[in-house]
Amino acid sequence: MLARFFKVFSLILLFNFKLICADADSSSHSQSKVNYTKLALVGAGTMGTIAVIHVYQQHAWWSGQRRSFHIVNDWEYALNIDKIGHFYGATLISNLFSGSLKWAGIDEKKAMIYGALLGTVFGLYVEFEDGFATDWGFSPGDAGADILGAWYPVVQHYVPFFRNFNFKWSYIPTTQLKTGVKKIFIDDHEGQTMWLSISLNNFLPEKIEKFYPDFLNIAIGYGVRNLDGRGGGQREFYISLDYDLEKLPGDGWLWKFIKKNLNYIHLPAPAIRLTPRFAFFGFFFSKRV
Repeated sequence: MLARFFKVFSLILLFNFKLICADADSSSHSQSKVNYTKLALVGAGTMGTIAVIHVYQQHAWWSGQRRSFHIVNDWEYALNIDKIGHFYGATLISNLFSGSLKWAGIDEKKAMIYGALLGTVFGLYVEFEDGFATDWGFSPGDAGADILGAWYPVVQHYVPFFRNFNFKWSYIPTTQLKTGVKKIFIDDHEGQTMWLSISLNNFLPEKIEKFYPDFLNIAIGYGVRNLDGRGGGQREFYISLDYDLEKLPGDGWLWKFIKKNLNYIHLPAPAIRLTPRFAFFGFFFSKRV
C-alpha cells in the first residue's frame, strides 16, 4: 500500500522540479497574488498525476479482484513499521501539494490546509479502494496514519514546537528483494529504517546553543527483522546523528530544492543500536539483512 505514496511522491517531485525551473528567475516562490496560469499548471499536474496513479493501481493492485467492502486488522503486520511509513508518505504528499499551491501564489496558510486535505482525500481514496480488493482490505491503521501524516505539516505550522520533530527514511535492499521473495522495495520492510529527527539545538542551554551547529540533529531510528507477517520478528532501535540540510548555507533556487527534498532522507551518520544487541556504527544508513 505504501508503494502508492512513493509513486505519487516521485511524480509530484518531478512536476515540482519543472515548476521551479520555470520560475528560476524569481527571487521568491511566495507571491502576494494568485498566479492563475501557475495555478492551472498545478491543477493539471495534480490531476494528471492522480490519473496516472489510478490507472497504474487499477492494473497492478485492483484489477480482477473486486469483492464486497471489507476491513482488515493488520496492526501486527510488519511490527507497525508500515504505519510509520504511511505517516511519512502522507506528510510528503501534503508538503508537495502545499508547496505547489504556494508556488502558484496561494496564501501559505490556505495552501497548507488545501495540501493536507488533498493528501487526506488521496490516502483515504486508496484505502477505500483497497477495501473492495480481495487481496487487500480497508486498514483502519493505515487510514489513521495517512490522516495524521497529511495534517502533521499543519500542526507544525500552528504549533512551532513540533517543527523540532521531522520524520525521515533510509533503506538498503535485502536479500529477499534481490532473490525475488519481495517484489518491490516498499514491501521490503526489513531493509528500511524510519527516523524521527530532533532539532537538538532548540533544546540546549543558551550558553551551549550558540556554539552548537544549527544543522546537526539527533535522530531516533526504528527497524525490524525476521518478520513472519503475524506479529513475529525483532524490533531494532537506534540513536544517530542527523543533518537538517535546510539549515546549511546557500540560497540558490536549485540548492534550496536539493536541500529540501534530500531532507526527507536520513543520510549516513555515526549511530548506536540499542536493541536487540548494542552496537556502534561509524557511519550508519540502514541495516543490512
